[in-house]
Amino acid sequence: DFTYPLVGKKNLVTMEGKEWKMWRAIFNPGFASGHLMSLVGGMVSDTVCFTEILSDYAAKGNVFELEGAATRLTVDIIGNVVLDMALKTQTTENELLKAFRDQLQWMPLANDINLFRKYNPVKWFVYRANSKIMSRYLDRLLEQRFADRRGEEKANTKRSKPIIDLALDTYLEETGESGGSTLPLQFKRSAIDQFKTFLFAGHDTTSSTACFIIHLLSKHPAALEKVRQEHDEVYGTDTSKTAEAITKDPHSLNRLPYSLAVLKEVLRLFPPISTVRKGDPNILVHFDGKVYPTDGFMVWPVAYSMHRQPDLWPNAEEFIPERFLAKEGDPLFPPKGAWRPFEYGPRNCIGQELAYIELKIFMVLTLRDFDIRPAYEEQDRIDGQDRSTHTVNGDRAYQVLVATAKPVLGYPSRVTKRGKRQ
Repeated sequence: DFTYPLVGKKNLVTMEGKEWKMWRAIFNPGFASGHLMSLVGGMVSDTVCFTEILSDYAAKGNVFELEGAATRLTVDIIGNVVLDMALKTQTTENELLKAFRDQLQWMPLANDINLFRKYNPVKWFVYRANSKIMSRYLDRLLEQRFADRRGEEKANTKRSKPIIDLALDTYLEETGESGGSTLPLQFKRSAIDQFKTFLFAGHDTTSSTACFIIHLLSKHPAALEKVRQEHDEVYGTDTSKTAEAITKDPHSLNRLPYSLAVLKEVLRLFPPISTVRKGDPNILVHFDGKVYPTDGFMVWPVAYSMHRQPDLWPNAEEFIPERFLAKEGDPLFPPKGAWRPFEYGPRNCIGQELAYIELKIFMVLTLRDFDIRPAYEEQDRIDGQDRSTHTVNGDRAYQVLVATAKPVLGYPSRVTKRGKRQ
């Protein structure tokens, strides 16, 4: 229930039984890999805008929060692929993102011992106000998209459909309702909550992973060079032509096996989310020679710990992308069910294919044109604080839980442009 102020009550995360099955089926077609490939052009445009922002930071020489910049990129992409709407959060203030981020700040923190913050009665008024802002904003966008859709149907316009259009098609087919002149109320109410869910599950997780891709590659220059070489082989060395090449041939993103291996290894070491499960009388937990019941309890499978278990992952703390290129029988080959940043089974993350595509586009359009490095010491000097001892496994870039796992301090960074290559 703690997610309701953020994503509403009709969301795919907390729905159960037939209701969940129905709405998962309604949104599945839009998140299919084949359909998402038809929407790559919009994702590329949003990412090109992000690279222009990086160029500005490089010119100014400022320390900036990479996580914040990457978050605005992923929000723009979500608006584009789900609603076919340009939210423009990267270049303008956006009331939806502002209300959403504010709502996140009021969410309970993990292991929070500050009772005033935990039980502050003001937060319920803030929750309500932000929820109204988000719902009104999304209501307008949905009505606008419905009007645009009707106009396109009358004009017989042929174009790639955003996710919401495919969802509405499936909804009308499943319910037997006719596609009249107004957007079905039940669909709109659920669509508002689902969009907030996609925003919650997608914007933080993808932006966090983008930061840790940058971080781990900055610490492993040999791996970074392999990624850049792979991009050169697929797209050529003239990076000014890469965006157009991806747009013309979105399936070229599937010809990047090493980049995908890097992405999966980053998600192994820094999974941004995890889920909870309901206990069951037949499920027992065995630990340290003792057996514990789960019935009546909430069970939290912690991906971060599972992904670093030495009995499952050789050299578990090391960054080894080759794990995800290994053949079955190789000691590095990932055990079935051990890698679960998107969870596992029928309730796995509906947006995982979108995340793969977004992050591969991010890598291809940034890694050859920019050098990005962490700037934690500089951020300490700017803030007048000594945080040199704030490390996990000796690393300043560790995860903190604010609804999802984010890089601490937003991953303060410096960026420089790389020289042109022929």
